[in-house]
Amino acid sequence: MTLTVAEDILDEACRLRQARVDCALATVVRAESPTAAKAGARALVLADGGMRGWIGGGCAEPAVLETARQCLQDGRARLIRIGPSAPASPIDGMTHFSGNCHSEGTLDIFIEPVKAKPTLWIYGASPLAETLARLSACLGFAVTAWTANRDKPAVFKPRAGPDDRRAPDFAVVATQGQGDLPALTAAIEADAPYIGFIASRRKGKKIQQALLEKGLAKSKVDAIRIAVGIDIGAETPQEIALSALAALVAHKNRPSASRQPAGVSADSGRCRGGHD
Repeated sequence: MTLTVAEDILDEACRLRQARVDCALATVVRAESPTAAKAGARALVLADGGMRGWIGGGCAEPAVLETARQCLQDGRARLIRIGPSAPASPIDGMTHFSGNCHSEGTLDIFIEPVKAKPTLWIYGASPLAETLARLSACLGFAVTAWTANRDKPAVFKPRAGPDDRRAPDFAVVATQGQGDLPALTAAIEADAPYIGFIASRRKGKKIQQALLEKGLAKSKVDAIRIAVGIDIGAETPQEIALSALAALVAHKNRPSASRQPAGVSADSGRCRGGHD
């Protein structure tokens, strides 16, 4: 697929983001003639190395592909220069690539990651769940709120947000006693890699035992983060929602640093302000 118009590239970037496909956007910000590409030329680079658009052909592509791969790995934007010789004085924040083009022109290209929004499923219709949904959306999560079916309490259905049945990045159960077991079952069956349960540790352990008795895999049950949240001395449902969201953001930004022993969350473990 070849796209050559800058506006088409931006439309395609939005489409890929909606489809939860990470990519990197490369934009020529300066061109020193003679170069085939001019300032404003854009291209998208996918994680598999595929490129959509055009930023100068074979002379520029290797450097752009290498840099885009780094951007997708660490989420940081980069500025590169592709030219016959390095600048006399190093430019802070710019990486130079020696070009092999006979034209001997120079391109400065800004490459930025376009990451899909992290998806968050929230189970429950409690004030806590409502607050968590609003705050999460403000922080860039793609939120789907799930609630129990009145006719079939053990079945959860989406009541707000996209009905996207692909596995979410995060799931938080904030049912507050109204369907805890079926909600956690649904989160596990959705194959969410991160599942948080807003409840006291004592209650969480009992629910985990019930899940095991239902035949759910022990590894997935043990991975549930009980009393999920960061200790901020939360008292109200709104503060508890903020605490839970802080734990999600910490995991999103520093997944290795926020790893915890099975079944243990980052908070103090106290049941306060309606955890149950």
